[in-house]
Amino acid sequence: MSDVEVYYHELTSAADSIQVRASDAVLDGADLQGDDTGVQNPAHRPALRLELHRRLTALHTAVLDRSGAASAVAGKLSDIAARYSDLDLELTGRSEP
Repeated sequence: MSDVEVYYHELTSAADSIQVRASDAVLDGADLQGDDTGVQNPAHRPALRLELHRRLTALHTAVLDRSGAASAVAGKLSDIAARYSDLDLELTGRSEP
C-alpha cells in the first residue's frame, strides 16, 4: 500500500465521519425546534417560557450553522482526497489509490 493510498483512505474516512456526525447533529437539533417547549407558564411567569423558547431557537440555529460548516469541511476533505487520487495516477500510472 503506497503512502498516497494510506492518506487517501484516511481522508475519505475522515470526510465520511464528519458528514455522518453533521447529519446526526441536524437530526438531534430538530428536537430543539418547535413552538411547544414543554413548559407552560410556570407560576404565571410567561417571561420564563419566552426566554426558554428564545434560547432553544438560538441553539437550534447554532446547530444548523455548525452542521453546514462541518459539511463544507467534509466536502473539502473529499476534494483533497480526489487530488491524492490524481497524484497517485501521476506517480504510478494506476488510476485507483
